[in-house]
Amino acid sequence: MTELTEGTIKETFGDKTFYKGLDYYDGKRVLDTVRIGSALYAQVLGSSAKPYEVTASINEMHTECSCPVGSMCKHGVALLLKWIHEPSSFIDADKFLLSLEKMSKSEIIGIIEKIIKQNPSLINEFYIEKEEKPEINIDAISEKIGWIVHGELDYYSIDDAIGSLEEIKSIADRLKEKGSCKNAADIYLALVKGGMTAYEEGADDSDGGLGDLVIQCVTDFNECMEKIDDVSYKNRLLERILGIVEEEDYGLETEEMLYGIVTDENIRRIEEYLLEKLKEKRKSASDFSYTYKKEDTLELLIGLYGKLGKPGEKLRLARYELTEKEDYARLANVLLEENKIEEAFDTVKKGLMLSGETLSELNELYFTLAERLIQKKPDLVDFKTSLSVALEMFSREFDKEEYEIVKKVFSGIGGLEEYKSAMRKDLKNRDSAMRALLHDGELKSAIDMVRTEPGISSRLIIDVARAAMEKNMIGESALLTRMVLERGWADDRPPVKELLNSMVKASDTGTLEELCKHISKKGSSGTAILLIPRFMKKAPELSGMLARNFINAMPVELVIKVAGEVARKAPEEGVSLCRLRINKDILRSHVHYDKAVLLLGVIRDIYEAKGNKAKWTEFIRRFAAENRGKKRLIEMVRKEFGVV
Repeated sequence: MTELTEGTIKETFGDKTFYKGLDYYDGKRVLDTVRIGSALYAQVLGSSAKPYEVTASINEMHTECSCPVGSMCKHGVALLLKWIHEPSSFIDADKFLLSLEKMSKSEIIGIIEKIIKQNPSLINEFYIEKEEKPEINIDAISEKIGWIVHGELDYYSIDDAIGSLEEIKSIADRLKEKGSCKNAADIYLALVKGGMTAYEEGADDSDGGLGDLVIQCVTDFNECMEKIDDVSYKNRLLERILGIVEEEDYGLETEEMLYGIVTDENIRRIEEYLLEKLKEKRKSASDFSYTYKKEDTLELLIGLYGKLGKPGEKLRLARYELTEKEDYARLANVLLEENKIEEAFDTVKKGLMLSGETLSELNELYFTLAERLIQKKPDLVDFKTSLSVALEMFSREFDKEEYEIVKKVFSGIGGLEEYKSAMRKDLKNRDSAMRALLHDGELKSAIDMVRTEPGISSRLIIDVARAAMEKNMIGESALLTRMVLERGWADDRPPVKELLNSMVKASDTGTLEELCKHISKKGSSGTAILLIPRFMKKAPELSGMLARNFINAMPVELVIKVAGEVARKAPEEGVSLCRLRINKDILRSHVHYDKAVLLLGVIRDIYEAKGNKAKWTEFIRRFAAENRGKKRLIEMVRKEFGVV
């Protein structure tokens, strides 16, 4: 337990809060002090007309307060200072409670009656059939939030602002936890509005902390609404929330609050307001902006009517302005929700007939509904339309789950093989056609497609190569891997790493040499660096060839490894590689001299391994003579080798 002194209070609360609390104590603002065990209670006169209720724990040096800050505030400091300096002023409640045991029932009732007369509001704490009472000054809290978010919050100041808002949110969280949901909801709503104000004034929320806080407040607000049955209270909030929803365009999900307050009594007002705003948007906005607004508005209203269990109203709104493909998709979705499958399918087909860009949602809905229809009414699903929709859908991207649904539909109408044939021959997106073959396990056809169609992506060729390797088709896998390398592939993350090792092992030296020539001609340094270490054991001369062509792109450590391996059979070739890289580094900058010295050490090791120490001495002296103008380099060489 920390000793309670002015010093420890200042350390715990900070200088700013401590000195404010000291002013309150010196100003005689701490009243009606009581002690119960290790807990202290008092009323502290603050900025509010009503004194704040303050509690403190002597043992833990922790305070709680009814002020907007809620805990560890200046009012708590004032209470602790009062205890340090005037402990005798505190009434010992423990002694009083013990004295109650000796009193009669009538005496105790008399005491309670006197307490209630002095503070009538206390009866609300014990009255069973009580309404939720105001426990906060929402105007004061809103004002504080406004002060926190006022002005432009830049990247460096926004975290402090978020921290201050979180302190206020913690007040609401405590209120919600103890069932004071209206008070909590009022604070959550004020925080949402404050977050919007911050965005409007240019807050830099690039890390997303403020947005996350506001979205959580929306969620917490709705949790409060679930526990509140007071329809009049929800109606009082309606106009404020509608205004927030209309103004907010920052992705803060404020429209979700309408789900918390919607009732049978106010849904018409919500619809009237939102559709009126939509009509205003149509007069002033571009077609795209209006379409976007319409989708959001109708989706929201349909969801609200859905929550109230009104399917007829959902359908009425879903049919609002059927002019675009998006409108037909909206209606089809609602019809599907209401299990009106045939009508939904007919709606989708009408939407597909409209001109304009493809809408993926309609394509997916077509097969979702067709899958349901083929079970009882397959004659409603015709092959030609289905094929057209399928080819359009997979021309964008291939999705395994959608592909299985599509196959099920064509199987149900007796056209599966014809459909699969059309996918192979007519699908514009050849990668999607390839993925369909792989998904169906038709590996040989996939390999043939790669070899005959140059437009297949490298990433997909790797997938085919991996599938071939897994089927023990090592030769085919190696061929496909070489094709990717010839294109300049330079990434050996799995599964490419395994494919490269398998390819090197399966390919003869002549084939690998042709690959090296192709890579050198193309200038693919990244590909070369992938292959050089893999060729060292099987064909070190090919590692040397690639190293010579890409010497400047290689890490020095790799040059050293290649030179050492090449030198086993051809010492002068190993020396030549080192000298080539040394010349490159020397010409680049003096900052590379350390690399040059490192490579000179490799040359020395090569000569000495062959018993040619004299040749090394001759080499290093000639090197020093050629570079005598580079004094720093010569000093480093002399220090390392001592023969210059």
